[in-house]
Amino acid sequence: MALSASASAPDLRRQGAGSDSLKTAGAAALGASSSSANLTTTLYLQMKGKNLFKEGFGHIAPAGRSINVPLADSSERDLQPETYFPLPSTPANERKYRRLSHGPGEITVHYGLKDQVLPSEEFRYGVRGIKGATTEQSLKAGMLLGVAAYKNEVAEAVYESRKKEPLGTAYKRGHSLKMLPEGFGNPSGVPEDGKRVIFPVEMPRDTEEVRQRYRFTHNNFNPGERIERNYNFPAETKESTFRFGKGEGFVQEGVGARAVLNMDVEDDGTYKKTRLVQKNAEDYRNVQHPKVFLKCHAKQGAEGPPIDPNHRFGKVSAVSDYTAGSCIHGYYSLEEQLPDQDLGRCVKPGRRNVTGETRAFGVPSVRTDIPAPPPGKRSCADTMSYGDECSAAALLNPQRFDNRGVPDREFLIRRPKDELRSLVEECKIPGIDFDALWDESMQLFDDRLPLVSLDALLYKHTHRIEERVAAIHSGAGPGLAAYTAST
Repeated sequence: MALSASASAPDLRRQGAGSDSLKTAGAAALGASSSSANLTTTLYLQMKGKNLFKEGFGHIAPAGRSINVPLADSSERDLQPETYFPLPSTPANERKYRRLSHGPGEITVHYGLKDQVLPSEEFRYGVRGIKGATTEQSLKAGMLLGVAAYKNEVAEAVYESRKKEPLGTAYKRGHSLKMLPEGFGNPSGVPEDGKRVIFPVEMPRDTEEVRQRYRFTHNNFNPGERIERNYNFPAETKESTFRFGKGEGFVQEGVGARAVLNMDVEDDGTYKKTRLVQKNAEDYRNVQHPKVFLKCHAKQGAEGPPIDPNHRFGKVSAVSDYTAGSCIHGYYSLEEQLPDQDLGRCVKPGRRNVTGETRAFGVPSVRTDIPAPPPGKRSCADTMSYGDECSAAALLNPQRFDNRGVPDREFLIRRPKDELRSLVEECKIPGIDFDALWDESMQLFDDRLPLVSLDALLYKHTHRIEERVAAIHSGAGPGLAAYTAST
């Protein structure tokens, strides 16, 4: 079969037997059946068949490449191209280079490890050594004895490395060191808590001078602090009636507004001078620049444009079946409102995973199925959630002393008397009778164990303060001086 035109030309459907043979061969190549639904054409031929353009030079092949479109084109075929127009499969010699070309159950490995031929189990890598020379023979090969050893020592003694780094001893620097009985170096001293080093709560606050300097260098202002520019204003600026700007002297009330609204006088109150001008220039000014609060001149004659008084400009609105109410409520049918078939499942042939199990596949987001590592040994780069982290509410509303590393549960732990006394004395709060508070706090617990929580002790101490304040305000107590003298 001979073609009358080039194979690169978009118009390959020539008249004659050759065109029919080419169609038949293409249909057989696209599918098992010779149905015309699988045939394709080009956009150029499709537009030419519908006489959408006029071709002036039919004997000249068009330049460029036209887009391929199916003959039986439809919305269903366009929305499911993988079913009706599947892509060609990957060649066998290039299949190993693609990650998506693995068969069912095939382990993903590097493409360099595919189709490789491994040696047998008896094969060993490396270079075989020469048997016959042992380690003892290798060490004795360079051994010198007697006069030969003495000559070698004399020849090696001239080197600097031989003097400072003799074989089998430490490096000699020429220093004369005497070791103390305690050893080298200075003692570290009394160990200090690392928590206090990182966050020293007993450090005094910065002075006002230091704070002002840090504010100047780093713009570190306190919450709500105003910017002080340190202007040196005169004394009269501090008066309540002082105002910035230039004064106009005594101004009569209402004169300024009257001068603005009066167009017939100048700014100084004198009437405007009469000027004689040409009438056509004045008419042009009145038409082009209308006066205030007057409409603009349309420049269509004194009576306006010569049109019917009932004429209306613009395009008449078209009547449509779709109203604003139908657009808001919708007018889709039940079939159009149903979800698509591929929603939540795969519809591609050969890729459906069907199972009878009801369990959830995959790895959960919160790994409660595996033991969580301790928080102290957990890596900073570990982004996995083990279900033991605090919630968003705890982050937005932290506990009272989270900034000092003390959770609220420490206040609820019941402690013995000596331990609780040390905590109270460390706070250095004056006027606290610890023994009396201990006895009152013991009555809050029913088990009669010699253990009291810090929260119970603070509760009783707060109750005492409230009673003292109530007695002072009511006048029944000895007065504020007696309480301050006792503390």
